[in-house]
Amino acid sequence: MKNIKRNLRRILFNSLNKDKKIVIKSNVYFNNETYFEGNNIIYSGSQVNNSSIGYGTYLSHNCKFPNSLIGRYCSIGENSRIIFGQHPTQRFVSTHPAFYSIQKQAGFTYSDTNLFEEHKFVDNQKRSVMIGNDVWIGQNVQIMEGVRIADGSVIGTGAIVTKDTEPYSINIGVPSRPLKYRFNEQQRSFLLELKWWDKKEDWILENKKYFEDVDLFYDKFTSFKN
Repeated sequence: MKNIKRNLRRILFNSLNKDKKIVIKSNVYFNNETYFEGNNIIYSGSQVNNSSIGYGTYLSHNCKFPNSLIGRYCSIGENSRIIFGQHPTQRFVSTHPAFYSIQKQAGFTYSDTNLFEEHKFVDNQKRSVMIGNDVWIGQNVQIMEGVRIADGSVIGTGAIVTKDTEPYSINIGVPSRPLKYRFNEQQRSFLLELKWWDKKEDWILENKKYFEDVDLFYDKFTSFKN
């Protein structure tokens, strides 16, 4: 019955948001607190409840990004997700939540109050993860809650991201580490200042040929700026 209701809600949502080119595939968890800016596809099995999804961003199958702020023009690969929950590794004798939490994760507790912060957030709105603009996240990536993925970042397949990334960095491994940058420092600074993802789509269509080569893009718009 729940699946039927969810499917009917999805069909209605897609119909109402046809002009914004938002497509929600089957078995997607989202709610009234989920915002889609437009030109979004969320593929089956994904969770985006209580999240904000920027223009042009899509999530592939079985992605779990509830309570997230995701920027524009992001590409998120299959089975990528947030890792939720912290356990103490120092001072507390045990890592088991029965000793520091009243949430009864195991069905019981020895504590009368919460003694340890079990979740990390990136802002005062208690977002679990913040993903910038023009970010590519490969398949099977896991991101620790409380992490910010900077504009232009690439996260390689299978990486586990435990700390914030730098703009336009390519990150791989477990835990992930920066391998190199997509562009040189001058180009990176320019792109971060220009914020092309905030331009109207008409501007992007008019200048799409320059997106094929960062050198051409840089030369075109720095000369125009000067």
